[in-house]
Amino acid sequence: MWNDGVGRYPTLDRITGSTTTITYAHHEVHDGDHFFIEGHTELDTAATLYVKLVTPNTTKWAHFTWEISSNGILETKLYEGSSGGMAGGAGVTPLNNNRNSTKTSGMVITSGVAVATTLGTLISNKKVGGTQFKGSSGGDSVRSDELILKQNTTYLRTFLSSSDDNFISFKATWYEHTNRA
Repeated sequence: MWNDGVGRYPTLDRITGSTTTITYAHHEVHDGDHFFIEGHTELDTAATLYVKLVTPNTTKWAHFTWEISSNGILETKLYEGSSGGMAGGAGVTPLNNNRNSTKTSGMVITSGVAVATTLGTLISNKKVGGTQFKGSSGGDSVRSDELILKQNTTYLRTFLSSSDDNFISFKATWYEHTNRA
């Protein structure tokens, strides 16, 4: 085994016993600490969908990425530190990417909430799609660089449609890793 001078050694995957040479996020899938939500919705012009995400007050931090696409014009924003309002909606159960694992995510997600009275800090703002020859031309927004969400914090994701019959697909993935800093 090698030593990098700091006392770190290659790790072994507890499930297969193999040396971990896969990406760290992929390793978290094997470990049962990688979660996702995925789905679709349809919005008309000026309709907005609000989704609340609440991270737990633990040292297990969510390393978060997303993909959002629409067949029409869509503006999507992510706010950090949102508060007030956000009543109603329906809980969304995050799924474990390792379907054999019984581990569950610490994040609580509620879709279809009312808007927050205080939006918080805007940390992502993307407008995709367009119209061309009176037809939808679509678009997508992808964040492949993970965003480490703050612990014990409420986030608000907004989806504002500027097109009728706007079909929106989304996927959020994250792993929950204990901070050692």
